[in-house]
Amino acid sequence: MSKLSTVPNILTMSRVFLLPFFVLGFFIRQSFGLWFSTIIFMFCCVTDYLDGYYARAYKQTTKIGQILDPLADKILVSISILFVTGYGLIDTTSIIPAAIVLCREIIISGVREGAENFNTLKLSKWKTTAQMVAITAILVAGSTNVVSVKIFGEIMLWVSSVIAVVSGLMYCRKHVSLD
Repeated sequence: MSKLSTVPNILTMSRVFLLPFFVLGFFIRQSFGLWFSTIIFMFCCVTDYLDGYYARAYKQTTKIGQILDPLADKILVSISILFVTGYGLIDTTSIIPAAIVLCREIIISGVREGAENFNTLKLSKWKTTAQMVAITAILVAGSTNVVSVKIFGEIMLWVSSVIAVVSGLMYCRKHVSLD
């Protein structure tokens, strides 16, 4: 079996493959469009959990998976944040944590590139979970116009941005030498 055809890698690649369809939902003007994007996003969140589970449980961790999985997560979160911001699904003050999250993703990608042994922190898994919960809530709120769900999503976006800063600083402290 090819390294690419492991279950975890197929799940990871499915997230990347589904991103254009996620974006397409925003261009469908009926309420169905945002629901379509929401369902795709939620499916991608589930596959993110499952690929890690299968990789560990069935010892199918591969080098390509270690590269693709965080990349797929960063692309998913970044595109989602850009679209929920661009389509006005969050308040203008919530653009601040959205920008923090995007900047952290770019910075950590650079740190990861230069690091010899880059191990994911448990805190980063909490950050990703908080981001995915936040974005899911924001998408659901955009589909249903339930204000309390939108507020919850924006609070979770702020929480995820704080975790992003803390975990980002921890990564930089561990992997960035100023020599």
